[in-house]
Amino acid sequence: MAIVGAGLVGLIVAERLTALLPGVQVLVVEATSRLGGLCASQWNEHLGVNVHPRGTHVLATSSRRVWTYIAANTRVIPYRHRVYASYQGELVPLPLGLEAVQAVYGADLDAERARVLVERDAAPYRGKAPLTVEDAALASVGPRLYEAFVHGHVTKQWGVDPAKLSPEVFTSRFGLTYTRDNQYYPDARYQGLPAGGWGSMLHRLADRPGIRLELGRAASAEDPPEYARACVVTSPIDAWFGFDRGALERRSLAVEWRRTPASEAPRAATVTHPDPAVPYYRTHAPGLLPGGGPTVTDSTALVGYERHGPGEYQVDFVLRSPANQQLADTYRARARQLANGGLLFAGRGATFYDDMGTSIAAALTCATTLARRLRTP
Repeated sequence: MAIVGAGLVGLIVAERLTALLPGVQVLVVEATSRLGGLCASQWNEHLGVNVHPRGTHVLATSSRRVWTYIAANTRVIPYRHRVYASYQGELVPLPLGLEAVQAVYGADLDAERARVLVERDAAPYRGKAPLTVEDAALASVGPRLYEAFVHGHVTKQWGVDPAKLSPEVFTSRFGLTYTRDNQYYPDARYQGLPAGGWGSMLHRLADRPGIRLELGRAASAEDPPEYARACVVTSPIDAWFGFDRGALERRSLAVEWRRTPASEAPRAATVTHPDPAVPYYRTHAPGLLPGGGPTVTDSTALVGYERHGPGEYQVDFVLRSPANQQLADTYRARARQLANGGLLFAGRGATFYDDMGTSIAAALTCATTLARRLRTP
């Protein structure tokens, strides 16, 4: 057995296969010198804090299966995640709710009057299927909320005008209610953070009997790892095939960590900054998360400033555009043709974006399905 990629999905699949198939040997190859992928974390001895260098990763899921698996492998700190947008010096809860409408239309609005005003402004943009983020957003929240909270947010995150992105970028992350429920994942039954960080848990998974790691080992269709029964690929699908159908267009975000005067530090753990005049897209303040460590002193706080572009702690993601959707579908169809030969694709390498709960669920399903197949004579 071989797995390409020692991130969240790859290591969960590896651990599950060794548990479901006693005696199996799993080789995990990783192109970088670290394991954990985007979820890598580390204890910083100098700062005395637990840092997830590439941003905040909260588990929010309604799947008992996912929650039970994580709780069996680490102590989970219950935590209901809240995210805010900075608007004219105030923190407005996300997803968009009554507070957002009040910030733009007037603080004295009740829910019914707020609904009437937004519906009036959004009505001219309805009547046709949305083709872009801009279409979907204007039809949902109208131009005033779009300009205040969506346009700058999406442009700074993706580095592209919202009129060039698929509507799913808006519909999967934004919405509008007329309540004051300021939970970022209001429908998720289980929410929490792993004590000690995701990196600590993933290192323990990688240390299970039957798993062998090879760091600094790139793999591709031209140079695959040796395997006898099956290979699970979690690296980018177009890179695996040598980009022979073309490269999926990507964008990058990077987090810069620095000590910030306490008076200038964010007042919430995760804050987005849709104002085009602000040079960063999002801020992370781990000292305001449970279990984050003492990241705040009397005068300074540790803050991660996330902006579009390259950097030391960089996250690359596939641009969610119609052209990319079509090219990705071509690669996925090709991957499906190889499944019977034991080559499977999983994780973010084959999708546009998955949150923690979705990624863990996909890894568990992949391992269960593969183990069942390998048991069959």
